[in-house]
Amino acid sequence: MKLYYQIIVILFLALPAISQKTETSIAQFYPFKNELGINFTNVLGNVLSLNPENANSPYGLTYRRHMGKVSFRSAFNLNITNKEEDDFSSGSFLSRKLNIVSTDFRIGLERHIVLSKRVLFSYGIDILGRFGTEDSEIRDFNVNGKTFISNEKTLGGGIGPVLRLEYKISDRIFISSETSLYGFYSRTKEKLSINGTISEEPETKNSSVKLELPQSLFFNISF
Repeated sequence: MKLYYQIIVILFLALPAISQKTETSIAQFYPFKNELGINFTNVLGNVLSLNPENANSPYGLTYRRHMGKVSFRSAFNLNITNKEEDDFSSGSFLSRKLNIVSTDFRIGLERHIVLSKRVLFSYGIDILGRFGTEDSEIRDFNVNGKTFISNEKTLGGGIGPVLRLEYKISDRIFISSETSLYGFYSRTKEKLSINGTISEEPETKNSSVKLELPQSLFFNISF
């Protein structure tokens, strides 16, 4: 979903509520202590026929524990990919296998400012983590064929501030979007085997500072 669709949805819901003059306490805004969220950006985009791009947030599930004006926040995502195919193109016979397992998680704290009885603004900080493995195998069954086996392991971490806007539909149902500025560092180590001969490839190191605009929408349920 394009960014301007997100902005239109948030503003459409938020502006009438912000204009309300009644004061609302954090206990009234969050009558329940726990909040579970699901990233539904692409689902919503498909329903509205907006042909959305993939959500920029890597987190599929979020969990918050409300403690007055401060909340513990966390998020998690798991990706598992298994592929196996045979290639007979160009007169060759290749067999390929690929297995990818990756997980992203974050934990942090956020502080709340109640803008109205329907709208809440939060700011906080997150600590990030990432772990992933990628195992691939290519077997060449042609004359003088070779077998290539690659094993990669990636470990990363980061930290950064986050801003979040949440709209209250009812005491148990909320929608939210957020923006973040994360600094991240990761290292990837690869081991390559060619016909049983193992070689250690040089480690790959990456660092980045990335601004994520509020293009992801989360559907949240309190309990």
